[in-house]
Amino acid sequence: MFTNNIRTITVFFAFVCALAGCRQTVDVHFDPSVADYTPVVREILENHPEGNITLRFGKGVYPFYPEKAPEEFLNVSNNDSGNKRVAFLLKNMKNVRIAGDETDFMFHGSMTPFAVKGSENVEISGISIDYDYPWTFEGTVLSNDPVNRSFVVKVFSDSKYRIVGDRLLFSGYDWEYPMGESIVFDPSTHRPWFDTAAYDHGYWSGEMGAREIEPGVVEFTRLSARDVPPVGSIWDDKGPTKLNRLYPAIAVLCSKNVTLENVHVYRSGGMSLIAEYSADVTLRNFSTAAHEGSTRMITSSADATHFVNCKGVITLEDCRFESMLDDATNVHGIYMLVDTLLSSNMLRASFGHFQQEGNHFAEPGDIMRFVDKATLKPVGQGKLISIDRTDRKSYVIETEFDASAVDAPSGLAIENISCDASVVIRGCTVRYNRARSLLLSTLGDVLVENCDFKSQMSGINVSGDANFWFESGPTRNIVIRNNRFEDLGIGGNGPMPVLLVDPVLPVMGNDFYYHDNIVFTGNHISTFDSQLVYARSVRSIEVSDNEFIDSGNYRPLFPNLSAIDLQSCENVKIEGNNFAGWKDDATVSLHNCIHVKNDSGLKIVDSPNPYFERR
Repeated sequence: MFTNNIRTITVFFAFVCALAGCRQTVDVHFDPSVADYTPVVREILENHPEGNITLRFGKGVYPFYPEKAPEEFLNVSNNDSGNKRVAFLLKNMKNVRIAGDETDFMFHGSMTPFAVKGSENVEISGISIDYDYPWTFEGTVLSNDPVNRSFVVKVFSDSKYRIVGDRLLFSGYDWEYPMGESIVFDPSTHRPWFDTAAYDHGYWSGEMGAREIEPGVVEFTRLSARDVPPVGSIWDDKGPTKLNRLYPAIAVLCSKNVTLENVHVYRSGGMSLIAEYSADVTLRNFSTAAHEGSTRMITSSADATHFVNCKGVITLEDCRFESMLDDATNVHGIYMLVDTLLSSNMLRASFGHFQQEGNHFAEPGDIMRFVDKATLKPVGQGKLISIDRTDRKSYVIETEFDASAVDAPSGLAIENISCDASVVIRGCTVRYNRARSLLLSTLGDVLVENCDFKSQMSGINVSGDANFWFESGPTRNIVIRNNRFEDLGIGGNGPMPVLLVDPVLPVMGNDFYYHDNIVFTGNHISTFDSQLVYARSVRSIEVSDNEFIDSGNYRPLFPNLSAIDLQSCENVKIEGNNFAGWKDDATVSLHNCIHVKNDSGLKIVDSPNPYFERR
């Protein structure tokens, strides 16, 4: 059944008939003489094009190389789309299970380990995903020179690099990146260095110069940051935009009923998991973390998980998200910009962000909602009749809604409100990462409970934006309860409250609330900066029965801001909170808020956070 080059693998078949039909089980045993398991997996999957198969892997470290992998064009939102070599390509399949027994998969070079595309009832469990070389350049800062804007780095031994002229290039099996986007970490905490924004090199001002002092020791010059990185810190660079998100570990596209359990991602050259236009995705005991005892600060070069235009229920239970260079999760839709009205109900719409191009976006029958781009206020909606995706950058869309009479001087945006995933996040840990813990912008019900958060930026961010990231949308019901938040907002990138509700509204109206019901209750917060909760344009918001403690672990980066800052909100409830351990001069700022119930005991002021007000 198998070709000669893989005949050394012991494979046997058993047939298990389930309700979904007869499913074949294929056991693949580890054989150290097999140099590449890519053709093994490819042949098994190609022999079962419809699915109905279980692949069981025994213990071992299974190598995968890109040369014999199938190639598939993947549109992966918020990553970089293109032709990808994929080790496990599950395309238009049903009832597929990939099961390991604490099995390690080692990937070499430019490949995406898993792509689930147009498939249904897929389970992946009991495996780890790793790469031979890290997707980031890392090293310890040995010395610095503030006058000459230079510093010296001892490069980690598992980094592969060369210097051409004065340009450093780091690489892997079959790829090579120049320096691009950098950040500084603290090895004593494994977190980004306090006020790490001071050390961010502005790559737009040009690459740094590099000179090798001795093998593994490099001096960098032409630093454009505010300050030189501290001695003893870890300098990390992931390369430039359009290169550093090419190879997510797992892509779930236009699929449904996908479950990942006991899956560990040590490294990925993009997001650990990206799901797009999919329904009912469950992660249990999914994790991103460095190897035990590793000095490495980074796992994924982007988000741990990301969900775009999804439906059904997204469940994250008992997951551990560490050391990624972006958020633990981001759940959102997409605002497309209406470019041209071709008729009263037909239009051409384009993607606002280049990493959204090619997104599936919608199917006929989905409900399209039109919004004023400046105010984000809905102006109408209608069922999708047809969609033409011939041009990846802009689609021709026909709906039942007559948009010809709409007055929106700043322009219209359109979103798919049938993509209204509900979210359950329970018992998860987020720490050591750059950026936020959770971004939640979905129409479905959201529950976040019994989690631990310790991120560089905000703990929970609820936004919505048709002007920069173009991530919709408004929320209906979010409950955040019984969680623990510790020392968030250490990055210095701007005020980062524990709960940040910041829809980007260039024009703030008085007759419309962007978000509906948000409840923040029963949480324990121990942090250092002045602002705890910031929210604008919410119809109903409750901050209740939380305990706020001044940790004193860091100096405030943005002092003199109100502990709770609410703008243009209705039905405000602030009650039962314990501020006894918080700062003595704390205040509550209420600006343009109505129907307020407040028993905080803090002084009430009208002093909106100017950082967000400028947006």
